[in-house]
Amino acid sequence: MEDRRRVKTERAIRNAFLQLLERKNINNITVAEISELADIGRGTFYLHYKDIYDLYEKIENDAFEQLGRFYDASFPSDNHPISLLAYIEQSTEYIYTNKKIFSLLMESKNNILTTQKLKELFRSKIVRIIAIVSEGKFSEYDAVVTTFVISGVIGVLEEWIGFGMVQSPNQISEILHKILIKLDF
Repeated sequence: MEDRRRVKTERAIRNAFLQLLERKNINNITVAEISELADIGRGTFYLHYKDIYDLYEKIENDAFEQLGRFYDASFPSDNHPISLLAYIEQSTEYIYTNKKIFSLLMESKNNILTTQKLKELFRSKIVRIIAIVSEGKFSEYDAVVTTFVISGVIGVLEEWIGFGMVQSPNQISEILHKILIKLDF
């Protein structure tokens, strides 16, 4: 019973926060506003989160952890293009399904290092695969190419999210896949 109440309370807090984030900059949101909208006491908020930025970070981390799990499942030990396409499809579908969260996370007025964290997530995953494929050798060239590819993919996703995800997840997946295959990545 306790876990269900905890989950329900955290969901209410997160939903209230996201509603406020749609209208206001994160710096202008108060715990009192979140608590009122979530129909909880301020003390209850603090039982779950240290402050508003802790709440934001946990929402962000949850979203990124899921993308990381998709990546790990798609690339167990190799960098095969079919795995790449499967990962891109899962990721764009996940982003599309959670468009409200990703739109708010990637919005420039709220962007508290979100794109940088996303880049670091992908960099760590790609470095691991390159190290496996190249038997532990990760050259300066590999580092520059990795940075270029990650920045490009994140840029495309930012544009897609920012313009309201007009294209379907499959359309974006196919475009990204074709680009990455052309780059031999």
